[in-house]
Amino acid sequence: VLLSSEFVDTTGGSGLVHCAPGCGPEDYEIGYRNGIKPFNELKPNGVYNDTMGKLAGLVAKKEDDKFIKAIDEVGALIATNEVEHEYPHDWRYHEPVIFRTTKQWFFKVEDLVEDMIKENNGIKWVPQSAFNAFDSWLKNLRDNSISKQRFWGTPIPIWANTKDATDYIVIGSAAELKELSGVEVDDLHISSVDKIIFQKDGKTYKRIPDILDVWVDAGTTSWNCLDYPKNIENFQDLFPAEFILEGKDQIRGWFNLLMVASMIALKKPSFKSVYMHGFVQDAQGRKMSKSLGNYILPEEVISKHGSEVLRFYMISGANPGLDMNYNFEDMQTRLRNLGVLWNVHNYVINLVDEIPDKVELGIEEKYIISKLNSTIKNVTEAFIEIRLNEVPKMIEELFLELSRTYIQFVRDKEDKGVVAYTLFRVLDGVLKLLAPVCPMLSEKMYLDLKEKFGMSEDSIHFCQWPEADESLIDKDLEEGIAIIKNVIGSVLNAREKAQLGVRWPLSEVIVETKDDKVSKAVSDYGDLIKLITNVKMISLEKLEVKLSVKPNYKTIGPAFGKDSAKVIAHLTTQSAETIIEHLDKKDKYSISIDDVAYDLSAEHLVIEKEVPEFYAASDFSHGSVYLNKNMNPELEAEGFSRELTRRVQNLRKNNELNKEDSINLHIACESHLGEMFLANKEQIMQKVGAKELIISNRLANISIKSDEKVKGKQFSIAIEKV
Repeated sequence: VLLSSEFVDTTGGSGLVHCAPGCGPEDYEIGYRNGIKPFNELKPNGVYNDTMGKLAGLVAKKEDDKFIKAIDEVGALIATNEVEHEYPHDWRYHEPVIFRTTKQWFFKVEDLVEDMIKENNGIKWVPQSAFNAFDSWLKNLRDNSISKQRFWGTPIPIWANTKDATDYIVIGSAAELKELSGVEVDDLHISSVDKIIFQKDGKTYKRIPDILDVWVDAGTTSWNCLDYPKNIENFQDLFPAEFILEGKDQIRGWFNLLMVASMIALKKPSFKSVYMHGFVQDAQGRKMSKSLGNYILPEEVISKHGSEVLRFYMISGANPGLDMNYNFEDMQTRLRNLGVLWNVHNYVINLVDEIPDKVELGIEEKYIISKLNSTIKNVTEAFIEIRLNEVPKMIEELFLELSRTYIQFVRDKEDKGVVAYTLFRVLDGVLKLLAPVCPMLSEKMYLDLKEKFGMSEDSIHFCQWPEADESLIDKDLEEGIAIIKNVIGSVLNAREKAQLGVRWPLSEVIVETKDDKVSKAVSDYGDLIKLITNVKMISLEKLEVKLSVKPNYKTIGPAFGKDSAKVIAHLTTQSAETIIEHLDKKDKYSISIDDVAYDLSAEHLVIEKEVPEFYAASDFSHGSVYLNKNMNPELEAEGFSRELTRRVQNLRKNNELNKEDSINLHIACESHLGEMFLANKEQIMQKVGAKELIISNRLANISIKSDEKVKGKQFSIAIEKV
C-alpha cells in the first residue's frame, strides 16, 4: 500500500514522504533500513522536518513556486520556463511520484562487461538490429540495481547484523536458513521469513526488509524452470536455452537480466538465439490506448475468430524488430485460409474409408508431394535460422496449393485411392509443420484423422518432426506447374471476357510466347491446362494479330515534360512491332531526338491488340493466350450437359442424399435440348449416380424436383432415390 517515494534519507537528503491513507505504525516499519528513518518516527503530517529548514512543510509539485522563490532568494536560480512532458503518477491514487535518492543493493557487473560482450558475439540475434542494440547496451552497462521497497515479492535473502549493517550473511537456500536458525521454513514469503532471527558467533541477524526486483526472478528463470541446482541432469541436458523471444523493449529488461544473472552465477549466457519482435499497433500504425479508443482486447478477437486464428495471424505478422499494425482484413484472410485447410481435412475423411499403402503417382501427385518436401525443407530451415514470421506463410502456401491446385487437377480422377493417398500424405505433413504454430487446431484435425484411419501416435505433438525427402523434390516440375498456372489464369480471364463459364467446353486455346521455359511447360503439361480450362486442344503458335501502340498521355507528360510532344510525335513514326520487340528484350524502348536520349517503358505506352473475330485474348507475364470462342453443336451439347449435372448435384445436396445413394433422373424439356442431353447420357448418369435417365415433355409426380434455366432454355428435373 506504500507509494514509491516512501523513504526519507536522513544521511543528508531531505524532502517529502507520502504514505497511503489508513497505514498504521506496523506498516511504517516496513520502511526501516540502515540510514533511513522508520515511518513511525515521522511527524503526524507525514513530513520529516529535521533537515528541511525553511522548506519544512512545503508540498512538492503543489508548491513548486515557493521552492523556486527560495532558490531565487539565495541567488541560485539561473532561469525558469515551462516544459510540457509526460510524468509518472501513482497508479492507485494518481498522485505525482516524488523521486528521492535512496540506498539500494546492486549486482556488480561492470567487471563482467567485456566477457558479456564476447559471449554475446556467439548468440544469434534476429534481426541484426537487435544484436546491435544489445551490444550497445552491454558496452554502456553499469552496475545493476536489484532491490525494491515493497511488501509483495521475493525477499532478498540477506540477514544483517542488527548492530553492524556492514556485517551480513547471504542465505543460499531454505535448508541453510534452517541450519542457521533452527526454524523449519515452509513459507518463503516476507510474513514468514521476517520472523526468523538467528544468532551466530554471539551476533544477532535479522533480514533486511527489501525485496528483489522482479527482473531478477525473470533473469534466473532459465535455470529455475529446470529445478536447478536440485536437478542436475535437466540442467546439463537443457541449459542454455536454444531460443527465446520477446519484444524490443526487453533489451534493457529480460534480455539484460538473463545475461547478467547467468554470467554472474554460471559464467556463461543462458540462451543461444533470440527473436525480437515489435509492438502491436492499430491499423494506422498508432499506439493502442484507451484515450484514443483504438485498443483491441485479445478476448474480442478470440471470441470472434478463435485463439488459433489469432496465433496464426500474429506469428505471420510479427516481423523481426518491427511493429505490427493490426488489420481486420488480414485477420479475415487468415480465418478464411485456415477454413480451407479444415475443409481439406473433411474432404479426406469423407473420400475413402481406408488409405492405400502404395499407389501409382501421376504428374499431379508428384507435383504436390514435391511441394510438400520443399516446404518441409524450407520450414525446417526457417525454424533453425529463427525466421519465425516466414513459417506460417510457407505452410499456408502449401495447403492452399493442395486445395486450389491439386484437388482441381484430380476432381474428375477415377482412381480415388491415389487421390486419398496423396491428400492424406500431404495433409499429415502440413499438420506436423503447423503444430508449433496452431497447436490446438492441428491436434483436432490429427485426432479426426486418427479416428478415421488410425495413427501411430496419440497426439500430433508426440510425432517426430518431418524430414524432407530430397529425392522427391523436383524443382523443374514445380517451376513448370507454376508457369502453367499463370497460363491457366490467363485462359480463365479470356473466358471471363468472352462471358463463357468454365463449364462450357471450347475447341482450342493458342499460347503465344517467346520464352522457352513457357513453351516447354505448355508442351509437358498441356493436358492439365486443358483439364482446368475445359478446352479440347492447346497449341503453341503465332496468331495473326494486329498490334497498335499509342502514347499513354497520363504518364508521358509527367515523365518528359516540355519534350512530351516530341516523344509522342516520334512514336507515330514507329511500327508497333518494333516498339514491342524492344520492350520484350530490354524492358524499355530507347529513342533519340535532336541528340537527346529518351527511354520509354511499358507504363508510357498503351498496347492494343485487334484479334480475329472468334478469339478472346489475354496476356500473362511471358506471353499471350487466344481462346477460340466459336461453339459447335457438340460443344454446345456438352456445355448444357455439364450445367444439367451441376443442377442435379445441387438438388441431391439440398435434399441430403449421400454420395452412395443411387437415383433415377427425370428431365422434362423441349426435344432439341433432350437430344443434347442424350448425346452425353453416360457421362451425366455417371456423374450424378443415376440408374436411369428418363427424358420426356413433362415430369412425373415426384416430390424432389426443380425448374431450371440455362442460356434462355428452360427445363425441369426430378430425382427419386432407388
